[in-house]
Amino acid sequence: MTLPPLKWVPSPNFSSRGGAHIDLLVLHDTEGGYSGAVSWFQMRQSQVSAHFVIREDGGEATQMVDIGMKAWHACNVNPRSIGFEMAGISAKGFAAVEIQALADIFAFHLHAMDIPCVRSQAGRTPGICSHYETGPLGGGHSDPSTDPAWMAHFFELVSASHAKGGFPTFWQSERRAATCGLARP
Repeated sequence: MTLPPLKWVPSPNFSSRGGAHIDLLVLHDTEGGYSGAVSWFQMRQSQVSAHFVIREDGGEATQMVDIGMKAWHACNVNPRSIGFEMAGISAKGFAAVEIQALADIFAFHLHAMDIPCVRSQAGRTPGICSHYETGPLGGGHSDPSTDPAWMAHFFELVSASHAKGGFPTFWQSERRAATCGLARP
């Protein structure tokens, strides 16, 4: 498995996890372009962030918040989750290469963090879910899709990537090599 190159561009919008254990991966979409989302998350006045933003072609990702910190992406599930934003607009659809890159990234994080490869029940249980699936707990958003078949397909891709294995030891940016990458203990 090869993950896309990872850049480090810090966001000021984060806080402590308060000791919460990470057991949830949440998928979002930016409803705009990659560079615009990275810029928006860099602005303190936006009051939002995500741990990772993935480019439309799946060929690059930017980490904006350290995994050990809480990004501000899905309200009440923030303390125990990692937020992933895929660039693009849901009404226009997403490129298959971006979705596959995200599936590989999700599979890597499930493996590296020993999170079960299962669908979370509305963000209340460990696993993966979309922002939409978190419902009121996650702020009542509709991204990346309200169609259950869309997330079912994404989960199939994550499951296949997870079962295939071949995970790298680290996924890290050049600048933050000591803290950005995840290594399985």
